[in-house]
Amino acid sequence: MADGTAEGNALALRTTLVETLKQLNRAEREEEDGEGLEASEILFLLRKGPIPALSEAELQHAIETLVANRMADPLDDPQYAWDRGRVLGRRYTITATGKEYLLGQLEKTGRVD
Repeated sequence: MADGTAEGNALALRTTLVETLKQLNRAEREEEDGEGLEASEILFLLRKGPIPALSEAELQHAIETLVANRMADPLDDPQYAWDRGRVLGRRYTITATGKEYLLGQLEKTGRVD
């Protein structure tokens, strides 16, 4: 996804961070049985939409960055999700700080969704 330059890498990471936060925010709004999204679910959603060439390593780096900056929280408690038909593993949810960041992006670009 990144072009190898420092600027390109930073832009690619920023894009992944914002798109990941969008998915976590959407999941919170539409929450049914299972709270949060697993990394594999986020990767699937981003690959089928805005970032088709996203690698697992790039997503993992973005998730670690979001957690380190308190924009996302990990959830490790096993939880059965009827809508997914299975017990969920480690999941991630958006925090208030993550929502503030998304709102800031909305103000900057005029659009988040």
